[in-house]
Amino acid sequence: MQMLAFLFLILGVTPAPTFAEQTSNEQANKASHTLHFSLGDKHGFPLNDAKSEFDCSDKIYTTIELSNYPLGKHHFSIVWTDPAGDDRERTEYDFQVRNHDQPMRLWSWLSLRRSTGSGMLQWLNPAAGLEEFIGPWSVEVRIDNKKIDSQSFEVSC
Repeated sequence: MQMLAFLFLILGVTPAPTFAEQTSNEQANKASHTLHFSLGDKHGFPLNDAKSEFDCSDKIYTTIELSNYPLGKHHFSIVWTDPAGDDRERTEYDFQVRNHDQPMRLWSWLSLRRSTGSGMLQWLNPAAGLEEFIGPWSVEVRIDNKKIDSQSFEVSC
């Protein structure tokens, strides 16, 4: 086998990749993603530190990082589902993938607001007006109307 490889190098011929090498190359070039929740920095960008539990007063970011995603224009959407199972918020926008060399980072955020008139009770009960937000939330991420991922996080006050 070493002699054969040596001959290929001398002749300038590249041997055909083995099945294992082909599979490895295909997996390296296959589109992939990571999804996490976090807080934001002082400039309003999501942090890289993943969290799964948040306070009612937090601005909660969902971040998805895409690698080797197909070139071209795509449509991104995130649906935020509250503890009661209701779709509470939806974020949608188009994005463009121009090259595969760098991962693409997309995000959306959620800020919870107290119900009207509950601010006066806040000093007695910090969760006043936020009760409907306490519990497990889920997020569904879609690209080009295809579900890419869904995950959950917890909100407490």
